[in-house]
Amino acid sequence: MEVAANQNGSRVETFEQFMGSMRELVESHSRAMEEISRRTEKINRENDLKAEKNRLEFERINKLVGDLSNSFGELAEHLVTPGVLKKFNDIGFKVEKTSKNIKIMKPDLSKLLTEIDILLENGEIAIVVEVKAKFRDKYLEEFLNKMKIIREYADRKQDKRVFLGAIASPVIDDIQCKNILNEGIYVIVQSGDTMQIISPEGFKPREW
Repeated sequence: MEVAANQNGSRVETFEQFMGSMRELVESHSRAMEEISRRTEKINRENDLKAEKNRLEFERINKLVGDLSNSFGELAEHLVTPGVLKKFNDIGFKVEKTSKNIKIMKPDLSKLLTEIDILLENGEIAIVVEVKAKFRDKYLEEFLNKMKIIREYADRKQDKRVFLGAIASPVIDDIQCKNILNEGIYVIVQSGDTMQIISPEGFKPREW
């Protein structure tokens, strides 16, 4: 590569030198971009692995929580079942039979519509008891939908009995209890070593 001199004797970069410098700059930039791309891909792979690891851990914890919740629910159901029939008979019902974990399917058996935790029944009435280890506000609406499904199922089966509802939970606050009673649903709570059916004066159970 030649360097020309101008009239003042200073060195001037020739066209070939300029192009050479440009090529070096472009190649340097290209190498830098390749390095950035390589590092970015590495970071993305590491992030993907971390994201997948976090997802699997979340699923594992979620399953553990679900299993624990189911265990508490089954325990609460187990504790309620033995005495609930007597408690309802003590307040004037004459229920004779107790059933647990009843599944209600679509007519073609292709889908589970709902489940009944405990069913107290005789030839005239049936009381659907929902058992929750800890009551949450959303459960009330879910139970109302459940009762609608049960009534529709009974109609298809020509079951003309009156259906009543009750929600049992050892953990329920006063506001939740009031909201449930306002819907005409019995509330069953823990009272010492036994249970208590809450039905205040003037309470009229809703019939489905």
